[in-house]
Amino acid sequence: MGKAKTSKPGSDEGQRRILLAARAAFATHGFEGASLRTISTEAGVLHTAMLYHFPSKDALWRAVMADLFAHAEARLAAAAAEVAGEASDVVARATVRAFVHFCAEFPELHRIMTNEGRSETDRLAWLVDSYSRRLFSAVKSMAPVANPLLTDPIRLYYAIVGLSASVFTLAPEYRRLSGRDPFASEEVAATADLLERLVFGCMGPAAPGCPAASKGE
Repeated sequence: MGKAKTSKPGSDEGQRRILLAARAAFATHGFEGASLRTISTEAGVLHTAMLYHFPSKDALWRAVMADLFAHAEARLAAAAAEVAGEASDVVARATVRAFVHFCAEFPELHRIMTNEGRSETDRLAWLVDSYSRRLFSAVKSMAPVANPLLTDPIRLYYAIVGLSASVFTLAPEYRRLSGRDPFASEEVAATADLLERLVFGCMGPAAPGCPAASKGE
């Protein structure tokens, strides 16, 4: 695929190209390995013009992360709104399933978070204080309806994040091991089914993968 025509990123479309190129670069190469000049080339914008909107690598990185978390929070809020008024476990299940689908669509978030979470940096502190803590609070509210083995909120949090995101973060390995594409719609649905059952249990024998009721019950 050819590069986009070089232009000034004055439009929303131009800035969107920058964010998409930067998202891919940070997810693939990490913060230190990503090159601003390569990002501007991939985005098809003038390097000097990109720096007008994002004057440093840190500013661009923070814009990328803010954009990713905005998508995540909007997706989870929409899922919860669809079952507003239902029991707390129904809301929790819908939210967790939506998170799996989000991770399939935006695997870059977990790839970047995996890089950032390994070291104590100002970037990690900003991520935790700005976004991760809110997600953790949402997960803590699910603990009362979770599997008793997962009622410790921090372990529940990483159980959800790990299973939701790892199959997409490690997609090449997943394909080699299974011969299946983790991003295929049926695979995403199966991952959501599994996570829901592991975290919250079966809603009934008709649920995917749940044992059928024995005769006489």
